[in-house]
Amino acid sequence: MSSKTSVFTLLDIGRSLQRMVSAHYHKPYWIKTEIAKLNYYDKSGHCYPDLVEKQNGQILAQMRATIWADNYQNISKQFLNLAKKPLSEGMTVLILAKVNYHPNYGFSLNIIDIDASFTLGEMAREKQESLKRLKSEGIYDLNRSMSSPKLPQRIAVISVQTSKGYQDFINIISKTYAHFNFEIELFPALLQGDKAITSIAKALESIENTKDDFDVVTIIRGGGGDVGLSCYDSFILASKVARFPLPVVTGIGHSTNETLVELVAFKNKITPTDVAYYFIAAFQNCFDELKALTNHFETKVDGMLKEKNQELLNLHKEFKTQVNTLLKTHDYELKAQKQRIKSNLPSLVLSRLDGLEQLKYRMDWLVKNKLHNQEDQLLLYFKSIQREAKSTTKQQHQELDYLSKSLDLLSPERLLKRGYTLNLLGDKIITSTTKLKTGDRLKTIFADGYAESDVVKIQTDEKN
Repeated sequence: MSSKTSVFTLLDIGRSLQRMVSAHYHKPYWIKTEIAKLNYYDKSGHCYPDLVEKQNGQILAQMRATIWADNYQNISKQFLNLAKKPLSEGMTVLILAKVNYHPNYGFSLNIIDIDASFTLGEMAREKQESLKRLKSEGIYDLNRSMSSPKLPQRIAVISVQTSKGYQDFINIISKTYAHFNFEIELFPALLQGDKAITSIAKALESIENTKDDFDVVTIIRGGGGDVGLSCYDSFILASKVARFPLPVVTGIGHSTNETLVELVAFKNKITPTDVAYYFIAAFQNCFDELKALTNHFETKVDGMLKEKNQELLNLHKEFKTQVNTLLKTHDYELKAQKQRIKSNLPSLVLSRLDGLEQLKYRMDWLVKNKLHNQEDQLLLYFKSIQREAKSTTKQQHQELDYLSKSLDLLSPERLLKRGYTLNLLGDKIITSTTKLKTGDRLKTIFADGYAESDVVKIQTDEKN
């Protein structure tokens, strides 16, 4: 290095660049960019966005920026009023910014203002592109063209349990019209902001896993105006709703500029209350149809009953006429028969009397003959019974005599006289030495008295 070579410090270069930037970029510029990260700090109110420019997914340029608290508050209000959503990441914006360079912090853009109408136009353009894509892929009409459930009783609800819209929906459908017995299951999800896309998609996936348990799905959101509804223009969310295997009914609370999700849904109702009455109307229509059918049925039955009643009256008259005619015919025939009987009765009676007289003589002979035979038979029976009775009586006397002699031989008195004794222990007869123990007092009975003795020794017969 020669002695004439200039040497600069890093600060010198930094200050030189700072002067050049200040001289050449002394006014603010309108810049189109995308917010990669917002980097907002609640405590200070300042915002430090990371800005990028992309093409085909590739980053062509990136730069840091600052939005001081006062400017950020004004810009946020404009976005909420015009774009109906807060400033957020991933948004394409047109910013008014000053180019700054600081030796310590480098290049940055100080954002003074953001054109909300430009972002609104970008959002509209992206919505139209997504709409065209939905139609070109053939899914735009999928959910809208599904068959409407006759009675949407089992309803899967995507909402926030604490929201007023959900509470209004429940109060109407489950309390005011509780007699329709709706089955409601809540699938909680975020309903606005960028994170709502993923949250609602997950809720739809959970419902799809148990789709056989439901007839219809509804996405309801109460309050909040139109702020944060850009998530419903997401192609991802709209395509998921369009392809969903159950009818999807929306009620996200605004009446103009339908979002993509509302456009592809089976049915779009403005508020959760409208959704509730939509489901109720299906039941009410069915109820009215049943009522009309009931009235028609009752009228038809009344007419048929009157017609059949008249037919019965006619049949009754015809039957009565035929019966009267038949009775008259039979009455005439009976009178004729009576006259014939009256004419033929004398000869018939005499003929019957002769037959009865002959029958009487025959019966008398048969009875007398039968009685004679019975008397002979009874006499034979009587003699036979007498013989058997005498024989049986004699045999019984012989058996009794034998038993009496046997008993006499076995009587205790005769046994005692023959030398046998009877030993008692107390009042019990002793028949075995096993019933005794040493010291027991025995009473020995003889034919002419008794003696008492004490047991001194017990000897058991080994054979026994």
